[in-house]
Amino acid sequence: MSEFRRQHPIAAVARALALIKGNLVTIIVLLVVGSRGGEASVIWWIAGGFITLLILGIISWWRFLYKIEDGQVHIKRGLFVRQNMYLTRDRVQVIDITAGVLQRMFGLVKVEIKTAASSSREATIDAISRADAEIITEKLKKNNGSTVEAGNEDEVTETNRGITYHLPGKNLLVAASTSGSFGIALSVIGTVFSQAEPLISENEMYEWFLNVIPAETDLFLIITVIGVLVLFAWLMSFFGTLFSYGDFGLTVYNDELVITRGIFEKKRITIPFNRIQAIWIMEGILRQPFGYCSVHLESAGYGDSKGNGSILLFPLIKKKKLDPFLEKIVPEYIKSAPAQKPPQRAMRRYIFKSLLISAPVIAGLWWLFDASLWIWVLLIPAVFWGWLRYRDAAIGWDYDNIMISFRNLAKTTAVIKKTRAQDLHIEQSWIQKFRNLINVNLHVASGDQGRSFSVKELELSVSDYLERWIRKGDNSHSEDMKEKTQQSVPVWRGI
Repeated sequence: MSEFRRQHPIAAVARALALIKGNLVTIIVLLVVGSRGGEASVIWWIAGGFITLLILGIISWWRFLYKIEDGQVHIKRGLFVRQNMYLTRDRVQVIDITAGVLQRMFGLVKVEIKTAASSSREATIDAISRADAEIITEKLKKNNGSTVEAGNEDEVTETNRGITYHLPGKNLLVAASTSGSFGIALSVIGTVFSQAEPLISENEMYEWFLNVIPAETDLFLIITVIGVLVLFAWLMSFFGTLFSYGDFGLTVYNDELVITRGIFEKKRITIPFNRIQAIWIMEGILRQPFGYCSVHLESAGYGDSKGNGSILLFPLIKKKKLDPFLEKIVPEYIKSAPAQKPPQRAMRRYIFKSLLISAPVIAGLWWLFDASLWIWVLLIPAVFWGWLRYRDAAIGWDYDNIMISFRNLAKTTAVIKKTRAQDLHIEQSWIQKFRNLINVNLHVASGDQGRSFSVKELELSVSDYLERWIRKGDNSHSEDMKEKTQQSVPVWRGI
């Protein structure tokens, strides 16, 4: 691969489809606007848009050249301005190999080469043979296989591929049913519906829908429409998770992790151990009551289209099995330390903030729909939410690790190496100053933008301990903290 090469011509179509996917909402809005001019106008809008995107894809494919030489990737790209990109072996952090439906039809794959300084879109080769993809991986990464493979969490067999964990079908269904992407799907459907509503209201199906509703009050109509949108959002989230994480496998080698997943779009993610910035556990509001959680990691070199560097390490696992699971994969992140929790006087601040968010929403619903005063009972879940956030907030540290637990909607518990912490912020508002309280925010490198973990309303004295710890690794606070609390963080070690 010492000479410049072009991708397979199907990369032009892949690029056009990527543009459509990335601008789907805008395209739907334009189609709605175009539909008002009649059926012929819609056809012209669709045909013209597709031809334009296809031409852009062909030009992009022709202008894209790549070669691998001496452990370095050289990429030439750009429609109007020629760009030269050089990625050296020692800077590569993550290599993804994806086989979408289009690529699989032609026996091709897409390769994403990621460094700490580039986003995934900047170093993507859309359509090459799997053999070429493996050559690129071998030239940029050196894999050292270990000695065992596990077909599931309970069986281990001797092979030369490393330890492989698979997601059982039952857990996949539970993960799909309780996926956190439900909120994202609901926002997408809501946006599309708001733009397409003028077109829907003129359709005969809309009249049929109104006729089958047993009541005709505006409130019932609104509730029914919201229920239908929620159902569609859940179905979109369910099947999206099912297709994305079906056939999931996590293989552990001596120096890296390899994640494979996907039913229609096959994806392989390679993460070196020395690129991991943090490990964190998420317990969703639907999963926590059943004892399930998901495992995530942060990588400085992994970045999606939004610059996010989070990687789902394992989609769903029983919390009671989490400790031995992580012991085999990332034993250095199995840590426990005395927990410093917010003082009792901070609980009312957590509850007040949750009421500050919920009360205006409830008041708006009460006024808009002339609802009964019983609607204010919804303040009880708001108070409970504030208490949960207070209960789950905690911070602890040992000589070279810091452990943070907090809750927004889902509960998150993170372990960060001291050497991976980019900066530590200690904040105090003017109200907190009178209460001797502080907020702690820890930032790690992740993707293009980084990620923060924070705990709010801690004792002011915690800042002194943390400042000494971040400068010198002083751990002299441990005995004092043990006298204050019997709890520990992370949560899988006893909280």
